[in-house]
Amino acid sequence: MNQLFLAGEMAADFIEALLCYHFVNLFVPQKIKGGVRFIILSVLLLITMQTAEHFNIFPLITTLWFVFYICMTSVLVFQVDAFYSVSLVSFYILCAYIIDFFCLSAMGVLGKNQQFAQMVISQLSLWRCAYLAVNKLLLFLFYLLVKKALKKELFFNASMIFTVSFLGLCGVGFLSWLTIQETSVHALFSWSMCIVLLFVFYFTLLFYTNYRKEKETSSILQLKDQMVRREYELVLGQQKQQQEMSHDLKNHLLVLSTMMEEGRYDEAKAYIGRLGEPINRLSGQIWTGNATLDILLNHFKGQGEQLGIPFTIQADAMNLSGMEDQDICCLFANLLDNALEAAQKVPQQKRWVQVKMRKINEMLFFIISNSMLEKPLQQGQSLISSKKESGMHGLGIRSAARSAKKYGGVLEYEYDNEKFTAVITFLEGLQPSDNP
Repeated sequence: MNQLFLAGEMAADFIEALLCYHFVNLFVPQKIKGGVRFIILSVLLLITMQTAEHFNIFPLITTLWFVFYICMTSVLVFQVDAFYSVSLVSFYILCAYIIDFFCLSAMGVLGKNQQFAQMVISQLSLWRCAYLAVNKLLLFLFYLLVKKALKKELFFNASMIFTVSFLGLCGVGFLSWLTIQETSVHALFSWSMCIVLLFVFYFTLLFYTNYRKEKETSSILQLKDQMVRREYELVLGQQKQQQEMSHDLKNHLLVLSTMMEEGRYDEAKAYIGRLGEPINRLSGQIWTGNATLDILLNHFKGQGEQLGIPFTIQADAMNLSGMEDQDICCLFANLLDNALEAAQKVPQQKRWVQVKMRKINEMLFFIISNSMLEKPLQQGQSLISSKKESGMHGLGIRSAARSAKKYGGVLEYEYDNEKFTAVITFLEGLQPSDNP
């Protein structure tokens, strides 16, 4: 019978460790499919814990080893920093702790046994097996609830989670001691309130996330207006100069014709040279056939050359008449500006920006890549900028994503230690929408 009890203990420890890895996986920026990996790590942890119990090592040390092992392996598996890992594991321990003692209190009250907690903790028995089964079932249901809750994007950071976990563990420490002394209705009520506080914490995060999204939307609109105004004025300015030059062309031709008739060839040649300077400044290179996009490409290519950044463009001719000029400016100026900003931080010999624009049947692909010095910061599923200006963190990419989505497109990005790539895809061509 004791062997059966020990098997139940081992199964409970294994489930708790496995759920911890899956729990951490819910919060990390880049989720991984690590079912087998999590099982192997949990089995290794179980082996070390059983070894520690075999040598009668103090239980507190075993508990600390549990936390340390999962924290360090999470750093390696999920590629997050140690503090972030400690924060998430601590929060999981807090939640598991509350569920443990809620279960103890509930079973003690239902069994009308005020010493139930002491009995379960101190000896192997059928009651302990029943407690472990109910406890791990509740823990699994809690994991499913958190998984469903996190389908909605929540704003949080490691410091916030760690603070809640630390204060929570300090608060429930004394309450757990009271529960062990006497398992009563009061204890059950207290642990129920702890569970309620966890829900309050979740809804607080939810409301705060909604607040930040509204604030972010407002900031995006402001940023979009600034970016559109700046780049659109550039486009309009060059188009206006081209129109003025076209209007004056007949006068220039008249002057040249007169000089040629009078045999003033040297003056005519000098006049043509002076006339060519503003034309060269305005002409630029035609990349796509869309005047607005070509002006932007030539503008940022010129900026890149001034900064010593090789700026290569490979583009197919494409029709963007379905996209408003303001949205073209907002979409591409944001990404090109970010690319130049990131490449500028790289040592001179490693700077580069590459733009590829491809049209395959109705599908449009825009790929903007650049060198970078370090990986961008990430918060949840969103990138945040290193800009110092308040309220400007990552809004350029989100503003560009909104402009792409407005026309049925998708903005995706990928990066490694040295390269960042933004990909805009319109699989069905431009699909103008009335809902930006």
